[in-house]
Amino acid sequence: MFIIPGIIKSFSYAMTYFIINDHPEYSLNQAITESRRMMDGHKMEYFILCLSFIGWFILSCITLGIGFLWLIPYFYTTSAAFYEEIAEEYYEKKI
Repeated sequence: MFIIPGIIKSFSYAMTYFIINDHPEYSLNQAITESRRMMDGHKMEYFILCLSFIGWFILSCITLGIGFLWLIPYFYTTSAAFYEEIAEEYYEKKI
């Protein structure tokens, strides 16, 4: 019943880790709030980005997890590039 809303909410908070790295002076609540604001209008883009990795995740499972050695860094690097793109747009609007 709450699976879909939970997934949508998780996309709202997906950039928290990157915000904490860029702004170590932020508290955890500030970073979560900033992530939620930053992801407004970008959740569908991030969802599609995550969907593009489903084949790789399945392939990594078939290889008994060995593929995850390459997939996890690739996924996080792609997420970081996504963060950089939306952060630039977000902070330009904010200023």
